[in-house]
Amino acid sequence: MRLDTPQPSTNRRSKGIYALCIVAILLLVLPTTNSVKSFLVDKGYVATNLAPQDKAVELIENLLLAPIRWYFAKTDLPTLKIDIKYQDWLKLKADRDIAFSQGSIPEMRNEVSAFVYHEQNKIPAKIRLQGDMLDHINKPNRWSFKVTLKNKQALFESRRFALVAPSVRINQGASLFAKSLQTAGFDIISPKNIPVKVIVNGDDWGVMLLEQAFSQSLLATNNRTEGLIIRLDLHSESSSNNGSVTRVLKPREIQRKTILNNHSLSKQRQLALALMNDFLTNDRPASDVFDAARLGQYLAMVDLWGAWHALTWNNWRWYYNPHTAKLEPIQSDVAVTPAPHIWLMQPPSHTFKLSKAMLKDPIIMAQYQEAKTALLTRLDNHIIPALKAFEDEFNHKLHTDSPLISGFDYEVMKLQAHCWESGYSSSPCDMIKPLNTQLHKQIDVFLAQSNWDLASALVGSSTQTILHVRNNDRVPLVIKGLEGISKFDEINTLDNVNDRLPIQLLSGESTSFTLPRNIKAINVAAGLEGKSIQPFHFIKNETPLSFFPRGSEHSTNGFPFNHFIDRSIGQWVLKRGDWLIDRYLITPQNTKVIIPPGTNLTFSRDAGMMVFGSLQVDGTSNDPVTLTKSQEAAKWSGLSVFAPTSYTRHSIRHMKLSYASSPKLGLWQPRGAIYFVNGIVKMDNVSISDNQSEDGLNIVNAHIHIDQLSISNALSDAFDCDFCTGTLKNSAFDNIGFRSGGDGLDVSGSNLNLHNLSFNNVRDKAISAGERSQLNIKEAYFDDVNFGLVAKDDSRIVADKVTAANIKHNALMSYSKKSIFGPASMQVTQYQCSDLNCDQKNVSEVGSVLVVNNVEVPVQQLNVKNLYNTVMKSDKPR
Repeated sequence: MRLDTPQPSTNRRSKGIYALCIVAILLLVLPTTNSVKSFLVDKGYVATNLAPQDKAVELIENLLLAPIRWYFAKTDLPTLKIDIKYQDWLKLKADRDIAFSQGSIPEMRNEVSAFVYHEQNKIPAKIRLQGDMLDHINKPNRWSFKVTLKNKQALFESRRFALVAPSVRINQGASLFAKSLQTAGFDIISPKNIPVKVIVNGDDWGVMLLEQAFSQSLLATNNRTEGLIIRLDLHSESSSNNGSVTRVLKPREIQRKTILNNHSLSKQRQLALALMNDFLTNDRPASDVFDAARLGQYLAMVDLWGAWHALTWNNWRWYYNPHTAKLEPIQSDVAVTPAPHIWLMQPPSHTFKLSKAMLKDPIIMAQYQEAKTALLTRLDNHIIPALKAFEDEFNHKLHTDSPLISGFDYEVMKLQAHCWESGYSSSPCDMIKPLNTQLHKQIDVFLAQSNWDLASALVGSSTQTILHVRNNDRVPLVIKGLEGISKFDEINTLDNVNDRLPIQLLSGESTSFTLPRNIKAINVAAGLEGKSIQPFHFIKNETPLSFFPRGSEHSTNGFPFNHFIDRSIGQWVLKRGDWLIDRYLITPQNTKVIIPPGTNLTFSRDAGMMVFGSLQVDGTSNDPVTLTKSQEAAKWSGLSVFAPTSYTRHSIRHMKLSYASSPKLGLWQPRGAIYFVNGIVKMDNVSISDNQSEDGLNIVNAHIHIDQLSISNALSDAFDCDFCTGTLKNSAFDNIGFRSGGDGLDVSGSNLNLHNLSFNNVRDKAISAGERSQLNIKEAYFDDVNFGLVAKDDSRIVADKVTAANIKHNALMSYSKKSIFGPASMQVTQYQCSDLNCDQKNVSEVGSVLVVNNVEVPVQQLNVKNLYNTVMKSDKPR
């Protein structure tokens, strides 16, 4: 680097500044530059200038401020102590040495045993090196670790997490991005980054970031139903003579073993991977694969921050939502920086091949534009003030060991927003260019490689069943064993077939197995070379996308329904009368369905109704609306309603629904006989009886106003409300869980006001609050229930006027079931119990709180795992 000689200055202060600049610049160009740079970066320094002199001045200013930042740093941070045996430590060190020799951390790396200490807890764990690039390990300490806690233990709401030096994530950048999503009201899953002190084998590693892994814990703490997370792997790559890069991308699930060993998640996996495959091959529009609103919001926020790193093919992560059968983006490796020369760029989402393909869909583009408008409107008065306050507190936690961290200049964000809005047409915006190709080489063409099990199939007729297996991968496929499942869920060991196993299929090879004709499903123990053998589940004559919930313009074409449905654009109006429905009714998107009073719908076994839009049921006390099974059927396939927005309104008055089951359509299998996803649900005088599904009523992500709900003779749970807000009053639950056990009211992640509820003959819990729910209860009556009122997993219940009788096990309970959430609390006033030894039926686990009539119940050790394996064990139908 050539240094220009500074001009003579006329005062001593200028001479001093220039002298310091020269020293700083020399430090950056001397042979020890790398070690100096590494030290500065590790201490939080990020250069926001390009000119050497400006960069040197900036560094000096940061060095002068460092002692002040260090002095005022927040020091009372959580502390993690990690103990690793010496022999295991050598294995980690060997992986680090290999990484330095080959330029990246090896894909196959050692995972060693360790103990993690936090406060009074000693937790066994597995630890390995985290990351791919050398910045994760190029410091004397503060190496990046991936930590998996054992025995279902958790710390900071996570069982799996990474410990990384702040500099690896550009210090506060990822947390600021997540905060901006939250402040903007964008419901995007974002891993937490928590500053913690780390001590490894007695050595103080200083402050690191505890970063949530992409796992079920992340989903649960972001108010998502259990599901799975997928990403893309590189299957192959090629370049043309003109330098065009083609990459073949292969979708895969994260936590493969967990997913494949869970039948429900295994089905979801097939749907998720098949949808992603169809997007990559351009066989399905992006809005049919992704949650359009959330994807538009995420891409808009990426463009505001210039967070191009999040858009590279290998950094995308998606959550498969099992309710909507769509993929939601997850914040991943955004790498936002305060450096204006990197931050300021034209929208990177318009540059990267994958995001460009997403934005070609007009539905997603419309959502992107809506999110852009929302950001520009809220930026100055709402988002930036919140970011400044958050950043100040967050940086104070990092300054103990990274005192060179300085704040972001939000004038740069304002400039980015202004230029984004104006189209980069005038000065200084016309100087801002698209992403520099020197920062990242783009994909020119992307293709898809499907998983081998999606390329295989179980097919059958009345005479035979055949499993066709094709290895479409580059590496051999080993098939170790087959297990058949009959119509009545009986296991067939298939000895005659298994006698010829194991076998190996080379790339491109296929084979078939002839099976008994009564086989309805099969588990195949198999694995590609280099992967463990796992069970892959096949259902006869079901392809992954044979059905998934989407509005249809053609669901009634050719069906004799026109005589009782007046159809127009955006609306279906059913005619009053008695109607037999022998097929599945599916509305187009954004359709309002109106059912008038006195309408009686009778459904055959495989018939049901699916509404994509809003539902209005106008029954009256004298002329209710009824939905039930036909005389010859044992059940029908239920009512499912999907709202397009959170403010879509449903109104259901005076409706009687009976003998309904949840729809079992292909691999998409929801739980509720009546099933609402999103929107505002208002119910008045609704009766649900004799349902044949896991839940009688299942509402997800909705605001509810329910009055006079009656659920009786429920096979399992009566009412399951996940991530709901609102009120439920004047309602009764009778004979619940008579076959397999079930709860009267089961809520997760919800905030509800409950008034005047009665529960009679409930085989499990009358009211169960979990996953950080908040319940305010006024007047509740329990009679003949196994458990009365239960608070678990950081839920809070405040109840007044609770009456209990004939409680078989416990009337009031407060405990922790899922370690990621922690203990619960309950306060009950005006509590009356007519049983003998009522006081002994109130239980509070150590760490939780239970106060009854202003007297705190003594805590006790509680074996929660044993509780759910015995008196709370259920066998819910799927």
